[in-house]
Amino acid sequence: MRRIFLLFLIISAVLLLSTCEEFDPQWMGTWVATVDDVEITLDLEKWEGTVTVVNNDTAPLSGDALLTIIKGSLDGDETTMTATITYIYQEYKDVVDPLVTEDPFEIIYVVTTLPSIDCEYCLGLKWPCSVSYVIEGDTITLTGELISALTKGPNTLTATKQ
Repeated sequence: MRRIFLLFLIISAVLLLSTCEEFDPQWMGTWVATVDDVEITLDLEKWEGTVTVVNNDTAPLSGDALLTIIKGSLDGDETTMTATITYIYQEYKDVVDPLVTEDPFEIIYVVTTLPSIDCEYCLGLKWPCSVSYVIEGDTITLTGELISALTKGPNTLTATKQ
């Protein structure tokens, strides 16, 4: 009798868990924004994304990134998106070799270390990186330190869905 009761409880628990609603992020899609001479493309899927930042400035400053590509896994809810960066690619004006890394320890170093003479490409952010977001129609507004680190501008970015 106990086995039948236990089996009934297990089946009930499995059915209950299988009917739970899964979060369906509204951030999915390709979003594009331009800030001054910087074009930002966010290619966001359900649980991973790519951010491409292109500096179109005709006379970038020494040490400015000309191209940044960041890939990572995404998690979040209806108001916050958290990115765990898994890949960084950066080309700089005065640097011959681009920064390319998938090494988790090097990524954490680049993300969390403040910019300095020894580390031009470091971002000085908390780990993992998160931003809050609001979606209204075909527009997403992202707010957080990650935005200002990538754009070298304000911490808010408004992008349009493509």
